[in-house]
Amino acid sequence: MRLLNSKTNKYLSIILLITSFFIFLIFYFLNNLNNSNNLLNNLENSLTTTKNLFEEQKRYALSLAILLSEDKEIVNSFLNENRQQTFEIVNRKIKTLKQLQDSNFEVQIHNKNLTTFLRSWDINIKDVPLASFRQGLVKVKEEKKPIVSIELGKRLNIKAISPIIINNEYVGSIEAIIDFEYLSKELKKKGYKLFVLLDKKYLDIANDLEANEKISNYILVNKTKINFLKDLDLENLKDYGYISNKEHSFAYFSYYDLQNNHLGYILTAIKNNKHININNSYDYETVNISSEVKIK
Repeated sequence: MRLLNSKTNKYLSIILLITSFFIFLIFYFLNNLNNSNNLLNNLENSLTTTKNLFEEQKRYALSLAILLSEDKEIVNSFLNENRQQTFEIVNRKIKTLKQLQDSNFEVQIHNKNLTTFLRSWDINIKDVPLASFRQGLVKVKEEKKPIVSIELGKRLNIKAISPIIINNEYVGSIEAIIDFEYLSKELKKKGYKLFVLLDKKYLDIANDLEANEKISNYILVNKTKINFLKDLDLENLKDYGYISNKEHSFAYFSYYDLQNNHLGYILTAIKNNKHININNSYDYETVNISSEVKIK
């Protein structure tokens, strides 16, 4: 009898041990799944937030360009070819308009032949030919309509261009230029870090970025620490998705020029405290082609 009880207790102990082990495994996997879902939700939120902020900033730049192109004081001084007067007027307008949003922007005015008439940050620069590498300028002259995009030039930034039209004739254009620092600040307030990467093959155009930090085949455009991106497999990214290293997880999406050439990636980072490895990538072709996913 004692032997039977001993065997029964032994079997019960084994069953209890096995049951406890499986219960532990279930809780472990459920906890990991919950953590992964929470991280993925946070990444999806960061992706949506970043896209929305970029679109808001593009609309803001476009409104500035249109407003300035219709400013009689600026247009008259431009038509009179008075660069000094135009320089003073433009910078006065910039100072006033900056009060609408705490972000820096610059203005460039273009001649009818798509050369530089004036840059708000340097009066000495003029008559620089732009048509060969500024797709947006050519498009505005051809269509006589304002546009905005993340456009490649000597630098990479948000550029909004509005034509100056006199008697239905294109006589020049005005461009509002906004960098990514305001976006970085706004995302930082929400707990995100912004990284704007440009493919290194475009450095022959964006030569002002030559000295910027580089990682893999990309150059870091905005001012932030590139070491956050270490150990990321940047060579196998698709159009948008999520990627992780030990310290951070990233939501990312591609951006394109006006001719649909892929320029690089915009990444938003959040802390990966649980060290969860998420690596999901998608092509734009898998979603509605008319959606607003693609950033230009």
